[in-house]
Amino acid sequence: MKNNFDRIIRLGSLSYIGASHLRGYQRTETPDAHTAVVVFDGPNAQFLQAATTQTLGMLADATLGKDPKDVARGDVIGSGPYVFSEYRQGQYVLLTRREDYAWGSDARSNKGPARFRTVRAQFIPDPTTLAGAVTSGQVDIGTMLDVSTLAGIKTADLHLSQVPGKGISTPLIPFIYRPIFQDAHVRRAINAATDRQEIADRIYQGNAKAATGLLTAATPGSADLSDLLRHDPDRAVAELEQAGYTRVDADGYRHHEDTGEPLTIVFMYTGSGTTKEQMLQLLQNQWKKVGIRFDLQPRTEAQLSDYTLYDAPYDLSTWSQGRADPDVLRVVYSSFYENQSFFFGHPIKEVDEALLNLQSTTDPAKRQQASEDAQRLLLEGGYSFPLVDAYTSTAASMRLAGIPLDAENKLVAADVALSG
Repeated sequence: MKNNFDRIIRLGSLSYIGASHLRGYQRTETPDAHTAVVVFDGPNAQFLQAATTQTLGMLADATLGKDPKDVARGDVIGSGPYVFSEYRQGQYVLLTRREDYAWGSDARSNKGPARFRTVRAQFIPDPTTLAGAVTSGQVDIGTMLDVSTLAGIKTADLHLSQVPGKGISTPLIPFIYRPIFQDAHVRRAINAATDRQEIADRIYQGNAKAATGLLTAATPGSADLSDLLRHDPDRAVAELEQAGYTRVDADGYRHHEDTGEPLTIVFMYTGSGTTKEQMLQLLQNQWKKVGIRFDLQPRTEAQLSDYTLYDAPYDLSTWSQGRADPDVLRVVYSSFYENQSFFFGHPIKEVDEALLNLQSTTDPAKRQQASEDAQRLLLEGGYSFPLVDAYTSTAASMRLAGIPLDAENKLVAADVALSG
């Protein structure tokens, strides 16, 4: 454990999620062979939950000294019920059962060796192809199913698990360094112009719920802040006019009263023809009703790889991160972590302070209040536009006994068993 945690700190931004879990880490003391005392420079209430995640999973000492690029390619010895046998980037991972495994968590139904000798995990990025693979029996389990494919899944002879997601509600997040979003009135107008219930009903067809805060309702520490997310076009118009966008052209789009600049928000994205694109197009229609031009520009992943969160030539982005702890807010919405925190390099002092309060106490009531305070600050400032609480949809063959998931809705492969 000591060597693992020390390595994460050395990796820094190469292990940015791990580094965020270990914020304030000083050292790990090992007074005996079965005890580890992790020392931080102050309270770190989220650490115990973080220690249960895959990010802080233990790797063998033989792995810790390897080049991180080699580890990422599968040259790794871990501590779980399976070992890597083969990895083909972008194609599949082949896992083989660790025969002497006997240290499973109490949260697992099977604490010994996995029930299946091998697991072949295929990467199938196209949603329709993935759904076809599981309905036809080419694969036994399909995870992260797209909502557009669920109608066919539901009519097939399959197990279907739909579990409310935990972590960040699916958002759009403004880049506050971009000129259009430096005005708080414009940022605040977006949430008022957005009809989340229409998105949940029309795009997700009942397979998601309208967001009520920055965390999904299923996440510990969530808060019902739907009063700040109410669809109110009149309020959106009032905010935009306070920002100076009072001139409306023949097409219904607003322009600034002094400069004549059009009120245009640019979004570059991947995934043409997907549920995501359909949602963006619905937002485009909703925002037009208050005079906002939402300029959607599809791009390839290669084209967007030229940009980071901090130098994008477009105005907002999206980010989804699952975690069963409100501290996920600190990672995404603070200025602390390069490559992961949206406001890195552009700190919002009062938001950072509120998010740090999440770490400072283990008292459930105080953590709940800290979570609500931080979310309220972010929403009142227009620093995020949460849209829906999506479900995690997983389908499996009826020859399996069910679909075992962990606290963050990830498949527990070692608990998968045959039916009967």
